[in-house]
Amino acid sequence: NKMSVEYKYELMPNRSWRCQVYLQDHCLAEGFGTKKTSKHAAAEEALKILQKMQSNIASLKVTQVQKVGCSSRGSGRKKDLKDLVIYENSSNPVCTLNDTAQFNKMTVEYVFERMTGMRWKCKVMLEDEFIAEAVGVKKSVKHEAAEEAVKILKKTQPTVVNNLKKGTVEDVISRNEIRGRSAEEAFKQKIKEDNIGNQILRKMGWT
Repeated sequence: NKMSVEYKYELMPNRSWRCQVYLQDHCLAEGFGTKKTSKHAAAEEALKILQKMQSNIASLKVTQVQKVGCSSRGSGRKKDLKDLVIYENSSNPVCTLNDTAQFNKMTVEYVFERMTGMRWKCKVMLEDEFIAEAVGVKKSVKHEAAEEAVKILKKTQPTVVNNLKKGTVEDVISRNEIRGRSAEEAFKQKIKEDNIGNQILRKMGWT
């Protein structure tokens, strides 16, 4: 953890030794015995204390908040969600929610709450109103909660779709590709030399 550990010894009146363990100049624990065994006893006690502290930290409720968009609270009027218009500019639900918040001049909040182990709960709040939640690993839980929120909002709210950003790469074709395809098709449909029409056209000067 890039911290300093120091052991300080003191000879007691009964000729035994006291060893104190300092972590970052903070006395964490102490042990008694010979000079050798007192250090071991102090380190063992310090380790127990650290493990207990770590388990207490893990059991604490950890909450994090991410906020996007501008709030209407400063104006004294809270926006009504029934007037919300979903602005879909991307297939990514997090981007859709963020764009929607900015489009409607509202705030969207992602509230993360640590559950057991590596699992987190993410709540989506729009103008302080709960919309949806999901539970999973922190890396993907925001995306899952946003996806659920977009689904719920689409059931009741109108959606504006930016068609300029719609369509997959497979749907796009360039002018050069069109020219290439038309040349290929023309070659496939070429009239063979033994064709009577071909022969007549050649005699007329066509190639």
